[in-house]
Amino acid sequence: MKHILLSVAALLSVACAPKPEPALLDGKNFETEVDGAKVSLVTIKGGKLALQATNFGGRVVSLFVPDKTGEYKDVVLGHETIDEYVHYTKERYLGACVGPVANRITNASFTVDGVTYQLEANHGGKGTLHGGFKGLDSVVWDIWETTGNSVTFHYLHKDGEGGFPGNLDIFMTYSLTQDDSFRIDYKATTDKTRPVNITNHPYFNFSQGGTIENYVMYINADSITAMDGLDILSPPVSIVGTAMDYRTPHPVGDALESDYVHIQRGRGFDHNYCLNRKEAKAIELAASAYDPASGIFMEVLTDQPGLQVYSGQYFNGKENGKYGSKLLYHGSLTFETQNWPDSPNKPDFPDPYLKPGQTYTHTCIYHFSTK
Repeated sequence: MKHILLSVAALLSVACAPKPEPALLDGKNFETEVDGAKVSLVTIKGGKLALQATNFGGRVVSLFVPDKTGEYKDVVLGHETIDEYVHYTKERYLGACVGPVANRITNASFTVDGVTYQLEANHGGKGTLHGGFKGLDSVVWDIWETTGNSVTFHYLHKDGEGGFPGNLDIFMTYSLTQDDSFRIDYKATTDKTRPVNITNHPYFNFSQGGTIENYVMYINADSITAMDGLDILSPPVSIVGTAMDYRTPHPVGDALESDYVHIQRGRGFDHNYCLNRKEAKAIELAASAYDPASGIFMEVLTDQPGLQVYSGQYFNGKENGKYGSKLLYHGSLTFETQNWPDSPNKPDFPDPYLKPGQTYTHTCIYHFSTK
């Protein structure tokens, strides 16, 4: 009987023990002004998740997820102060919203309604990447509305910014749901026809350190939009049976260690996967990633036709991250739901143009669990 009572007492002790809480970053380190606008840090919670974001670039600074032991891991790379984002040393897009046209536009130009628009050539001096020299990642968004589990940012991308036509009125909502998902909803309208392709650039590392070679990845696609130098190739290239075919889950390192030409060109993943979709604009499973060390499993769902996958090969271990860590080579995975790159110049790619009277919408969901 004594042993039984001791066992019950031990169980009660475990049950009554305080649950771990995420170690939130200090919001004071994000209070500043950029271009005369106030910058701050917002914290939201929902389900078992907690998220911190700054209105400078709409950045996700921290995303806290419980691992298989119940301990919280901050699963996105970032910095502990706003100064490190504003005066970045290497990675400009860390955790940011990117656009108004994410990814590449070849020759830094496009033609619509008989008018050719010249954009900022911030990609090798030839193309446009993520909106130009000052895209959505480099501006201060309005904090439009906050609730306990959501924050809505607003930005008016004005006619002529970066060379783009029309006033683009953008709302972006981050929300944490009761099923342990981080959901992003974008909505935008315009007063002049222009291409729109907005996405987010979180760098995921589920063990709060180390590299991602052992992560088991799945991607629902059998082709990619390949690159030749700075140009996007058309039509898409089949990857069936190659090292980049992840329709059956297997370790990320299998591809990184291969001699497949498209992996070698980019020193890893930096490719748009053309998703296999069942229904246009339906929210469907695009990809997943599982870290055996932490037990964290993330599913990526979206209504978009493309998914840019990037394996952090341009980090070199010299740039500071959070918690005294460095940003490591192949130390993160990025899953950016989006339209296909260079769609403004590729009539056979999904239509990127938003017209007056229409509304651009885009949903991305990162759903977390453990196994």
